[in-house]
Amino acid sequence: MIEVLLYGPKMGGGILNSVRAPGLPLVDDWQCLKSMVRVFETHCGSLTQYGMKHMRAFANICNSGVSLGSMEEACEATCSGHDLKQWHPRNRGYSA
Repeated sequence: MIEVLLYGPKMGGGILNSVRAPGLPLVDDWQCLKSMVRVFETHCGSLTQYGMKHMRAFANICNSGVSLGSMEEACEATCSGHDLKQWHPRNRGYSA
């Protein structure tokens, strides 16, 4: 859902899973990556060990030039109105 809000229905569906060419770093701006993860965690809850598998998606968001404000709006629209505690692994019986 976040991908569709950030890139639209036509562009979404591949950007977050794309892989950079060999030899390139995961992300060009590490501060951006940290900020995007913080925004996500603020609106959608903490990333668990399992959730860390999505780090490439956050890197791709930064590498494609998405602003922090756009990410905040997308996360808020996607995750607002949900009781985030209900999805925590301890409450669902899952663990990493």
